[in-house]
Amino acid sequence: MKVKRYLVNDMSEAMIKIKNELGMDAVILNTRKIKTGGFLGLFKKTVLEVVAAIDEPVLPKKTRQVSENNSRPEHVQPVKEPVVVNSEMMELKKMVQILIEKVDHIEHTERAVQVDSEPAKESVYIDYLKEKDIQESIAKKIMEIVQRQISINEKNHESILNAMKVIAREYLGEVKTIDRDLPGNPGIYLFLGPTGVGKTTTLAKIAARLTLVENKSIGLITADTYRIAAVEQLKTYSEILGIPLEVIYEASELESALYKFKDKDYVLIDTAGRSHKSKELQSDFDELMQFIDHATIFLVMSMTTGFKDMKNIIDSYKFLEEYRLLFTKLDEATAYGNILNLKVLTGKPLSYVTTGQSVPDDIEEADREKIIQIIFDEA
Repeated sequence: MKVKRYLVNDMSEAMIKIKNELGMDAVILNTRKIKTGGFLGLFKKTVLEVVAAIDEPVLPKKTRQVSENNSRPEHVQPVKEPVVVNSEMMELKKMVQILIEKVDHIEHTERAVQVDSEPAKESVYIDYLKEKDIQESIAKKIMEIVQRQISINEKNHESILNAMKVIAREYLGEVKTIDRDLPGNPGIYLFLGPTGVGKTTTLAKIAARLTLVENKSIGLITADTYRIAAVEQLKTYSEILGIPLEVIYEASELESALYKFKDKDYVLIDTAGRSHKSKELQSDFDELMQFIDHATIFLVMSMTTGFKDMKNIIDSYKFLEEYRLLFTKLDEATAYGNILNLKVLTGKPLSYVTTGQSVPDDIEEADREKIIQIIFDEA
């Protein structure tokens, strides 16, 4: 009795293989669908298992009798041994059924182990997100949602990775830039943030973009008179772009500066960069806001700053009710998870990102798709 097991896509494929290999007299003993292949339960494929058998004929036995006077062999007619096909088939079916039950038990045990190992696999992906500079608490939130959204049968590396990207993209939320805002009378924008994050250069880039691309009329005001270099830098940009600039040394001078720009589309105000540990942060802000009816605030953060310091900076500006996140120096960063971290931490909208020192080129809208690509190293 010859028995063979076939793994095929369908019965027609099985029939062709069985006929070619076992012949027309073969008998199919069992068929069932199983999953095969994969690693740690991932990438498994459903196939059809077919067990077939054929009764092998008894081959003739040759005996030779050599006479004393003649050395030529003499052939004896083959003797057919009795074969009880039906009983053998029944016995074979029982054996196959026992084997199938054992295999089912093994596969059930493997599936139980895979289910038990789900936390271990989740831990692997949490570590993967942490390598992207995404905070552990946020990584866990993402994976909790992934576990709820993807069924066990659908879980593989590709589906998990895609789900993580979708969730991260949703966390990034709506992007708010100046050109998307409704027209103001004029629209007033304050740029806040610690020393060295690139507020002045960033403000100049946005001013150039609004002037050259959007064809808007702009007025610039700087209150950053603590650094002479910052004032001179903004003067140079204003002269090149043909944008008027007002320098104020006291908060009270802001009122007259704003009056001069009452007919402009937008007024951009550069503020003094202070350490986030400074006690004057709120008092400086409150003094300026005495002379402004309403302003949109950009909190400028450098991507070269670690998360712990970023969090401290955010905490130091907790007196702000509303603001937009603006990230600079992406070209100098090695990981980009902090964009997602700060978005989740603050709940504030993203606005712009800067990617170099060139004015006006190295600034762009904080596009969610691009951010996902750079976070997951796909840019």
